[in-house]
Amino acid sequence: MIAGKTYDFDKEAQLLYDAEPPQYTEEHFDQLLSKLDSLVPGEGTLTERFNLFADKFIIPKAKLDTVFRVAIAEARKRTLANVSLPGNENFVLEYVTNKNWSGYNYYQGNYESLIQINTDHPIYIERAIDLACHEGYPGHHVFNALLEKNLVVDKGWKEFSVYPLFSPQSLIAEGSANYGIDVAFPGEERVDYEKEVLFPIAGLDSSKADLYYQILEIKGKLNYAGNEAARKYLNGEFTREEAAKWLEKYSLNTPERALQRTGFFDQYRSYVINYNLGKDIVATYVEANGGTADNPEKRWEVFKELLSNPNTASDLKVEE
Repeated sequence: MIAGKTYDFDKEAQLLYDAEPPQYTEEHFDQLLSKLDSLVPGEGTLTERFNLFADKFIIPKAKLDTVFRVAIAEARKRTLANVSLPGNENFVLEYVTNKNWSGYNYYQGNYESLIQINTDHPIYIERAIDLACHEGYPGHHVFNALLEKNLVVDKGWKEFSVYPLFSPQSLIAEGSANYGIDVAFPGEERVDYEKEVLFPIAGLDSSKADLYYQILEIKGKLNYAGNEAARKYLNGEFTREEAAKWLEKYSLNTPERALQRTGFFDQYRSYVINYNLGKDIVATYVEANGGTADNPEKRWEVFKELLSNPNTASDLKVEE
């Protein structure tokens, strides 16, 4: 690819990330939109109504740092209760603008991370736990610290001191970072924590929170719609404008957020599969090895073992 050779979306994803992206029909996403249509209050298109409703759950900029630091502290506490990390592990938190992503972990080595949060667009209350876990605990920061400790320091495998972003390692990294949210905050614990702790800190009204989370649960199933937009855009079937319109309709993005997302496709291409397909692969593997929701200790054990060793999607394949 560096030499100029191009592949279609699916072949590129398979070669880079050792995984075959699933394909979903427009009808599949239409069925999910239909469910949402009956739940989201207000007038106008579904996207307009959703974003107007979601605006009630934006973290005020003045409260952003406090909310994030509290969320990260809780995610860290829950992780350290189950995972041993080097005593000097640490992170720096920064707020940035003009990025194609919402959050990023720049691992610094020596068990330290630089975690950046993009404030180009409003940040909703549920993103505090999402990003605290994904970028921090038990996500990227923990993954990189465990690899450095177990592989580079203890085993002397110096090649693991370099992380090639466009590689099979990223599917495991992004997938485990997203699945780690459910590991650290299982079941209703996350919603309860957000409503009881983060909502008051952010100064948000939680009276409509249950409906909001019900909507978000269904909206989450639209996640693969972003992959379809990327596939069609990168394969030349969609223009940038058509990809953005698709994201407005099927990901319920604002026009500004949808255009930002196409910029992510330009920069990271088929990398998009690592977030959702990666999470599904990690979840299936952990649960197949006994780490089910009703056995949280085993789930942490299998998850920690996964983070501490080199794997690709093929290694985690569960025989049906």
